[in-house]
Parts: sequence; structure tokens; C-alpha cells
Amino acid sequence: MFCHNCGQKLDDNAIYCEQCGVKVKKENATKWISQSELLNRYHELEYELEDINNEIDTLTSKKVYLNRLIQSRDQKYRQLQMVQNVMLKEKKDYDSLLKVSFSSIKARLSGDLDDRKRKEEIEYFEALANFEYVEKEYKNLESEIEVAQTEIERIQALKLRLPAIENEMEKILSQLTAGKTTDRLKNLEQRYMQIQKEITKAQDIEYKFKQADSLLIEAGNYLNRSVSKLRSAEGLGTWDTFFGGGFFVDGMKHGNLDEARHDINQAQAIVRRAKDLVDVIDDIYIDFEAPNLFFDMFFDNFFFDMFGNTKITRTRQRVEDALYQLNNSRNTLTNYLNQWHQKRIKLIADINIVRKQIREERLSLL
Repeated sequence: MFCHNCGQKLDDNAIYCEQCGVKVKKENATKWISQSELLNRYHELEYELEDINNEIDTLTSKKVYLNRLIQSRDQKYRQLQMVQNVMLKEKKDYDSLLKVSFSSIKARLSGDLDDRKRKEEIEYFEALANFEYVEKEYKNLESEIEVAQTEIERIQALKLRLPAIENEMEKILSQLTAGKTTDRLKNLEQRYMQIQKEITKAQDIEYKFKQADSLLIEAGNYLNRSVSKLRSAEGLGTWDTFFGGGFFVDGMKHGNLDEARHDINQAQAIVRRAKDLVDVIDDIYIDFEAPNLFFDMFFDNFFFDMFGNTKITRTRQRVEDALYQLNNSRNTLTNYLNQWHQKRIKLIADINIVRKQIREERLSLL
């Protein structure tokens, strides 16, 4: 055990400290040991935190280096393809000389075959050596990329340990300084809680904006589909106007119109849901005009068809205008989302500074 007054190591049965003479209180000695172990653990974590932060500082340069390696690898791959093509061509030329053919017999009779064979052989082996050299460089670059990626993944895994380390350090300091405080520490802790609430609020708002954006994307899909159906209905209406389509064409046209109407209603309902989440979205309203099914089938003539097709065209143009409006709403959402994201990043930086100040203030109480 240890003396609670001076920290001198004592025999477990000692009554007085040999160093300072104070009477030993075993419960205090036990407490002193516990505090000493906690403080040692705190410093271990402090060193580990510093090492990890130093490694994180190298992450950007390592990523830049990895990108350069990947670019070099891609260039080397293109070079490899070219030298491979040259090598294969030279091999084909060399192999053709080894085959018995009319040209090879003619060359042999003229005494040129051996010279041509040696020439083609030299050219082939030079191309092969060049190919093997470039291939080796390519494989070396792939190995370097793998090593660089592994190193980046290792540092990123270390980065994930930071919150756990900081939480343990704060827990240790809270135990060591239990019952002790200062006005500055109180103010820092209040500031910490305030920033934490602001971060939670920013996260909630970001989540709502992302949800709203997903809903607008879904609504846009419905509107795009309705435009396709309306275009198809316009085409059938034009055919019916000039060539006559009868009940079959009218049935197909109104089938497309019914589907388009359903998609538009779905889109409008989804936009209203998004607007309930965030009030920076403009609601969309589309006045759906279409020819009457009864008149279209039983009073089918050129003028009714032209009038009905004009209605379909107006509806399609309104849907396209709504799509433009929807894209504007998405741009507005993106701007707000970026603002809240930047605000949350700043709050996280602020809270990390306050956490560090709290640790320093608690350390000063030891």
C-alpha cells in the first residue's frame, strides 16, 4: 500500500509512514492507489490520442499520393496495352515464318529465310522484353496502390477510436475531480450542454431536409411519368384526329390520361408531405384538363378531337412547369441543407474545443 500523505510505498501492515510519520489510513491509501492508476490510464490515453491525431494529419497527403498512384497506374495500363499489341504482332510475324508455306519455300530457295527469321526473332524478343518490363512496372504500381489503400484504411479505423478515447478520458477526470469544481468549469459545462443541444437541433433539421428532398425526387418521378403518358395520349389524339382511330385508339388514349391523372395526384400529395416537413417548398397545383370520354367516343369528329388534344397539351405543359418549379424547390432545399450542414460542422469544432478546455480545467484541479 501507499501513504495517503506523501505516496511512499509501505508495508501492508504498517501503521505509520516511515517517510513522513503520518498515521496510515488504509481506506485512504486504497483511494490514493486508485487515483494513481486512473491518472496513469489518463496519460496513456492522452498519448494515444496525440499519436492518432498526428496520423490523421497525414491522411490528406496520403490520399493525394494514392490518387497520383492511381493515375500513374491507369497511364501505365494504356501503355501496357500498346506494347502488348506490338508484341503480339511481332510474335505473329515470327510464327508465320516458322510455318511451311509457298513464301517460306521461296525464301529458303533464295537464301533469305534465315536472315528474315533472325530479324523477326530479334524484333519479337525486343517487343516481348519491353512488354514484360512495362507489365512489371504496372504490377508494382498496383502493389503500391494496395499498400497505400491499406494505410489509409488503417488511419480511418484509428479515427473512429477518437470518440471512445475522449469519452474515457472525460470519465476518468470526472472520477478524479468528483466534488471539485470552479466557476470556469461550470461555465464550460453549461456551454458544452448548450452546443450539444444546438448540434442535435441541426441534425434534426438536416434529416428533415434530406427526407423532404427524397420526397421531391419521388414526386418528380411521378411527374416525369405523367408527362410520358400525356405525350402518348397526345400522339394517339393526333392519330385519331387525322386518320380516325375509333374506340380502340380512344380507349388507349384515355387509359394513358387516367394513369397520368393518378401520377399527378400522387406527386401533389407527396409534395404536400415534403412541405409539412420543411416550409421552404412551394406547393404545386396542376389543373388537369382532358377530353370527356363519352363525347370522345360517341361524338367523334375532327373538331372534338382537336379541342380534346388542345386540353391534353395544356395539361402536359402545366406538368412540365410543375417539374421546373419542383427543381427550383430542390435547389432551395440544397442551399438550406448546405447551410445547416456547415453550421453543424462549426458546432462540432466548437464543442471539441470546449471539451478540451473542460479536460484542461479538470486537470488543474488535481
